[in-house]
Amino acid sequence: MNIATPAPADIVEKTHAERAYRLLREDVVSGALPPGMKLKIEMLRDRYGIGAGPLREALARLSGDHLVTLLGQRGFVVAAMSVEDAREIGGLRKLLEAEALSQSIPAGDRAWEERVITTYHRLERLELSANQGVDHLAEWESLNQAFHEALVSACRSVWHLRMRDMMFKHHERYRRLSRVKTVLTRDIHLEHRALLDSALERDVDRAVEVIRSHVQHTTNAVVAALEAAR
Repeated sequence: MNIATPAPADIVEKTHAERAYRLLREDVVSGALPPGMKLKIEMLRDRYGIGAGPLREALARLSGDHLVTLLGQRGFVVAAMSVEDAREIGGLRKLLEAEALSQSIPAGDRAWEERVITTYHRLERLELSANQGVDHLAEWESLNQAFHEALVSACRSVWHLRMRDMMFKHHERYRRLSRVKTVLTRDIHLEHRALLDSALERDVDRAVEVIRSHVQHTTNAVVAALEAAR
């Protein structure tokens, strides 16, 4: 059976579409493109220097991610953020993260421990540095995600990890907003340290308590910010 080799033009188009998706997604989750903003193709072409085709493909993917909303024939807008969504997404992430941790910690081996420690120390370096402010939120999010993924990586339920990953990604916009609002008042490093210690001590009850509190702090900060903006 012959398998067609993608034409160079197709590869280039896919590369441009992936770049458009990543750039647009970062601007949406960071708030550079605020909720409710109309995403006109001409404006996006000027902003990113990418053609209309890849941009439309990226917008369709982001619509599937629920980060942009399709308004029928009127195009796309950045999806709204609401107090109700903040509470629901935060609540679901709290449930899924706690269960994944409770399965992962007892099953974790030496490789799991090394991954948890390594990702924690990378995150710690940023959180204790002068670069922990809002200008480094994308870097913080990447390191934060790596640490949390390491903690749950020994969970043996593939479907639970898939659901947990979906909610973690949906939660990102709300984490970013929380970080902006609390970077000078919330010692998130201590929360991450408590997660590390309880995981390495194999204290499941303590780890579940810490992750629930950790996620709830984020939800509280986001709800306060969204209510203040009403």
